[in-house]
Amino acid sequence: MPATKAFWTEYFEDAYREAAQKRREVIDRALLLIAHLIREELPTATAISVNASVLTAVHDAKATTWRFNDETTNGKLSERIRAEVRDTLLDMLTFHRTTAPLRAADWKQIPDQPGAFRVDLPEDPDQNQEQEAAPAADDRPHGTPGEDAGNCAQCGRPLIWDASGKRVNDEWGEYLCYGPRPAGARSAVHVLAAPQTATA
Repeated sequence: MPATKAFWTEYFEDAYREAAQKRREVIDRALLLIAHLIREELPTATAISVNASVLTAVHDAKATTWRFNDETTNGKLSERIRAEVRDTLLDMLTFHRTTAPLRAADWKQIPDQPGAFRVDLPEDPDQNQEQEAAPAADDRPHGTPGEDAGNCAQCGRPLIWDASGKRVNDEWGEYLCYGPRPAGARSAVHVLAAPQTATA
């Protein structure tokens, strides 16, 4: 049952939505940390102004209590707090723009080309699988969404039918077959141990 462009598109978009949620969580948690830092010295602070990673002002309910390079408020916010706020803003703002995740995923930086990477493409998960004659859609394995589909023939993990009832994923919702697999495993996605069909 070869994966289609629509399947891989949806698989990618699911991860993208999860990443977007995590990025928002990073922003929200960073703001909690920044609020705590600033209120160590300006306990009435209710808002801040920033320019990229630079803290430019701190406000309370009535006025601006501290402003960058303002002699009248100088000393109200220490250099230590300002530096910690700056570092937190930098981490927050660059969380999804750094190249560290690419390097961690074995992408190789191209010498003399800053920001340029080379990465080997994964093998086609459906290539080299035995498909003497592709079965008709009605003959392909399918099941009831959310129900047990048996174990993966490659990694042995328990599988369940996905929301479509046409493909299987593991308990974490992963279609890709990770972890220890026997030598000669041919598919990058989970494979049913034996053909199974839904019982009406």
